[in-house]
Amino acid sequence: MMRNLCVRVLALSAAIGMCCAVAAAQITIPTVPIGNPGNAPDPLTGNLYGSVTYSYNIGSTEVTNAQYAAFLNAKAKSDPFGLYNGNGTSTGMASSFGGITRSGSPGSYTYSTIAGRENNPVNFVSFWDACRFANWLHNGQGNGDTETGAYTLTPGGISANTIIRNAGWKWAVTSEDEWYKAAYHQPASAGGDSDNYWLFPTSSNSVPSASQVNYYNVIGNTALVGSYAANYYGTFDMGGNLWEWNEAVIGGSRRGLRGGGFSSGSVVVAADFRDSISPAVEVTSTPDLGFRVSQAIGLPSCPADYNGSGDAGDILDFLDFIDDFSACEQQSPPCGQFGNPDINGDTFVDILDFLDFIEAFSAGC
Repeated sequence: MMRNLCVRVLALSAAIGMCCAVAAAQITIPTVPIGNPGNAPDPLTGNLYGSVTYSYNIGSTEVTNAQYAAFLNAKAKSDPFGLYNGNGTSTGMASSFGGITRSGSPGSYTYSTIAGRENNPVNFVSFWDACRFANWLHNGQGNGDTETGAYTLTPGGISANTIIRNAGWKWAVTSEDEWYKAAYHQPASAGGDSDNYWLFPTSSNSVPSASQVNYYNVIGNTALVGSYAANYYGTFDMGGNLWEWNEAVIGGSRRGLRGGGFSSGSVVVAADFRDSISPAVEVTSTPDLGFRVSQAIGLPSCPADYNGSGDAGDILDFLDFIDDFSACEQQSPPCGQFGNPDINGDTFVDILDFLDFIEAFSAGC
């Protein structure tokens, strides 16, 4: 009992101290669940794509300018990894096709969204930018690391294009199968096509109209995410708007793209079309490179909502976590009366989980 009380006091002191240090606000990535684990692949692709053995969540929309700007403000004050594309006014994040401006000098850069484009999808991102964003989410946002987590990013691995998703991932750039399933799959038993897949990401085999998909340059730019109707699983804009990166390694030196962009035609938004490009590319002849993320099932979107009450970061979350941590330290889950104290998902409860929880609690995510 005395040890538990001491831990509570020390943890509360740490939390109070960190509240003063954490400045970046937490962002929320809206997701939808993708169930039907173990579904068969799409026969249209020669049974190559669409099969996922596990349930997962996927971003209901592409990552937005507002979400990416929060990431930049947290991790790109000097921007050594070139997370911000500042090519200029015709192409780049500050252009009419982008939505984020940068001010200041290296070491004190700040980022703002362009009025009216906060909820347009972030454009001009490379695959490695997307991986670093996913690592940041995996590591709890704030000062979370960009080089480890869902991906271990090393200069050699990036150069050789051999980076793969790590076990124990929490957030990641979508795999090709995760993306494909969310876009085209619908069980025949739930009203889908006879082979359980649609040809287009509008839950239909009919070519989409301009009122269903942002393509054929009808708008000539990106649209607000969620401007068009959702598909069967509840995802938006998986056809048109922006090409979306996925993890597939194609031809050794390239990464996969799916869905087409705002200037694409119906052929490329169809299920049987896949594309690829160098993972370092941020700008193409048609400025339309974005991404969405997947989330592992069973992990809280906000660790500060430890007891799942929906009131993240209240004193009960704090006390419940400390009780469980004290009982479960140096053990492997499942363990815990109020929640899962294995905050970082490494299957072992230790001081790293304690620190991750305190950081999340301080941010009040």
